[in-house]
Amino acid sequence: MSDSDSQAWQRVELRADVLTLLRKLVDARQPVTLTQSSRRYLSLLLTLDAQRDELLFDAPAGGFIKLKPRSLLDAQARVAGYGLRFATPVGSLMDDGSLITRLPQWVEHAQRRRAHRVNVPRSMPIRATLFPLGGAPVRVRITDISTHGFGAQARSETADEFHPGRVLDGAFGLHGSAFYAPITVRGVRRRGGELAMGGEFTRLDPEDRRTVEREVVELERYWRPRHAAVG
Repeated sequence: MSDSDSQAWQRVELRADVLTLLRKLVDARQPVTLTQSSRRYLSLLLTLDAQRDELLFDAPAGGFIKLKPRSLLDAQARVAGYGLRFATPVGSLMDDGSLITRLPQWVEHAQRRRAHRVNVPRSMPIRATLFPLGGAPVRVRITDISTHGFGAQARSETADEFHPGRVLDGAFGLHGSAFYAPITVRGVRRRGGELAMGGEFTRLDPEDRRTVEREVVELERYWRPRHAAVG
């Protein structure tokens, strides 16, 4: 139902978003753990070549010992407080011990959630309309919600309107009330014919925050296990 204390991983598959996240990793100069089977290598992502679709990783201490060619490396790192992970195909070893791999098809990123989020059942639908600057309004279905953010589903053809970091205006219709608030897109992922996205409330007025809090309480009551009556 809810995963309040877990990290909320969001997968991005759009090439532009993948490149943006990987460039942040290059600029951050943070350690990257590369895993192949049970063997781990601690490295740095030195460069990203978008024309060749290649990544260049620094030679770890001891080198890339027993690295299997044409296999997948699972990469994990942290940038500015959030996690990154992706799978990158092994390319070739350079003379200086550095490693070239292929550009991953997706990157997952996560931040530890700051507030309890509760799922929204289909029997109690919550709808919202997001307004991209210069674009057409996009209707979404809220799948989970907290006082800090929400998850939602939209039609896959609206993918161009959602990029991590983009700020949109939102109109949210809760049960018995409604409010407007700016939101920041935090993650986007395609699921079949639908698009799953995660958003953060950029700013909530105190009254709107109380509205969301009441909604979370009502949803918790819905999900609370119903105890069998004692006859």
